[in-house]
Amino acid sequence: MINSVHAFFDSLLNPQAHVTNPEKIQRSRLLATILLVQILFVILIIALVLQADPKDINEPTVQAAIGMLGISLVMYIANRSGYTSLAALGYFLPFVAVFIYIPFYSGENPAFLAFLMIPMIFIAIFFSIKRTTFAAIGILTLVGILLSFMDHSPTNLPYWNLRNMWYFLMLATGLILTFMWHLGNLEQIRQRELTRINERLEQKVAELERFTYTVSHELKNPVVTIKGFLGSVAKDIELGNYGKAQADFKRISNATNILNNTLSDLLELSRIGQIASQFKEIPLVELVQEVVDILNGRIDSNNITINVSSNLPIVYGDRARLREVFENLIDNAVKYMGGQSAPLIEIGKRDGKEPIFYVKDNGMGLELQYHMKIFGIFDKLDATSEGTGIGLALVKRIIETHGGRIWVESEGLGKGSTFCFTVPDGRKRDT
Repeated sequence: MINSVHAFFDSLLNPQAHVTNPEKIQRSRLLATILLVQILFVILIIALVLQADPKDINEPTVQAAIGMLGISLVMYIANRSGYTSLAALGYFLPFVAVFIYIPFYSGENPAFLAFLMIPMIFIAIFFSIKRTTFAAIGILTLVGILLSFMDHSPTNLPYWNLRNMWYFLMLATGLILTFMWHLGNLEQIRQRELTRINERLEQKVAELERFTYTVSHELKNPVVTIKGFLGSVAKDIELGNYGKAQADFKRISNATNILNNTLSDLLELSRIGQIASQFKEIPLVELVQEVVDILNGRIDSNNITINVSSNLPIVYGDRARLREVFENLIDNAVKYMGGQSAPLIEIGKRDGKEPIFYVKDNGMGLELQYHMKIFGIFDKLDATSEGTGIGLALVKRIIETHGGRIWVESEGLGKGSTFCFTVPDGRKRDT
């Protein structure tokens, strides 16, 4: 029964099948609803009026109602045929004509002028604020011109005269246009936000595609290595060549270690931003010193001097994640120091609109075309270097989850590198 009722109403409200745009279908359904409700009410009112006094059929108001009934039926058919904008305009213009005709030319109550609010609201629903403004100004101007030589309001209606009704129309129209302007601004904000979200989504989808391809390629290499040497080990054992089998086992072990480290780093990368972290105030001087102490063995073995600025501020963030940032950046500087006679790593802050933190070295440096590439997954400039190539991608993800950005500065090979990043205070963004 319920499905039959829904099907019946759909048959009354939906446009023809060739209209497929969801927005047009919704507008058409709204217009059809308005027209059907008006048709039913007008028929009911006319029936009640004529039942009370059949002679009232000659009254201008009744004739106007009959005329609007016919217009509404025609516009309903046009709307169902898919001409929603034409139907809305065809409904609007006669409505305006009728409710200007009644108070000015038939001598009826000036209060009928207030019914002009109906077509104004109607056009505001189906057209833009620009067209609504033009239509409203046109109506008010027309009424104002007619008032200049046709103000025949009865003297016994001091508050419902034509001029007062005109003032009412001006005030109400102003409110409608203001409301439409406000809604338009909200819609623009919503559209900008949707555009931003769509752009970010497209970016994430592209990143996911690259990630999937890269991961499958990188994981395939150690698997192929393991599979190949397993076959070699089987032959070595069969031939009694145990010395070569041991060497092959070592290669298999190295491949499994690489695979395990890669999977661990990928798991760590995937977890960033997914698990709620306890953000708190962190003295960066203490945090950096803690990282330097952890890496002290590698730093000393390479005779690297570390200079940590004393003016590093307190930041608001995830302590464990920010420690990973400094660990990766300092370790990266150590790894790519090159053959410097006086290797140096500096950690400090640049002042400006927002603090910019940096880890600077006088190591190998890098060319401009690699400034963005190095933050990609597995994008190691030196394929033979230690590590999985996920470290800088990990750093970038951590900084972005803190609302910051990261980049590298280098004048070229042999001129060192400076990794710069920001850590905005998330509490200020939330207020």
